[in-house]
Amino acid sequence: MNDRLLNIQDLADRLKIPTKTIRNKLSNGTWPIRPVRIGRALRWREADVVTAIAGLSSGRESREGGRDR
Repeated sequence: MNDRLLNIQDLADRLKIPTKTIRNKLSNGTWPIRPVRIGRALRWREADVVTAIAGLSSGRESREGGRDR
């Protein structure tokens, strides 16, 4: 697993969402991935981001699996 730290722009690019969305969710406490604070800067562990993404997709699969088609 990679121990790279992502800044907010890297994170937004990876998730394909605006940085403003991340900032808004951080400020209201609804952002699911915990940042690492280095001085005044926030960074996110790439491994945490990958885990969060995997958790979202596995949750979606379990919800879709119970539907009648």
